[in-house]
Amino acid sequence: MTISKQAQNKLKEKFPFTEVTTQYIAKYVTTSGREIALERDRTDAIYLWVQKYDQNLDGVRVNNQKFPGQPYAPKQTRNSNLNEKNTPKLKYGKRAFYLEMDDLSALDRVLDWYSTL
Repeated sequence: MTISKQAQNKLKEKFPFTEVTTQYIAKYVTTSGREIALERDRTDAIYLWVQKYDQNLDGVRVNNQKFPGQPYAPKQTRNSNLNEKNTPKLKYGKRAFYLEMDDLSALDRVLDWYSTL
């Protein structure tokens, strides 16, 4: 099972009954209404899009090739599946963080923190 599939299973467990999938992403919603989107087709690491990020979590990097370490600016292009229909809070026009994690323990730290917001 790929690391992305393992991550998807964890997200389903953490945010039950909120999953919406496309071929490339799976979106979840926290109890406070924040969106989180997993890139399902990645196999080298876990990649998530989130609305907010605490940059003190071990094993997590903000992935932005144009502006390393920075969130995606509202007018910065991103995955086309992050759109009004699938992820209205992460779409182009909104600030979003693109996170990269090497393992499931880093994902657990992100999900534990993100679910408290």
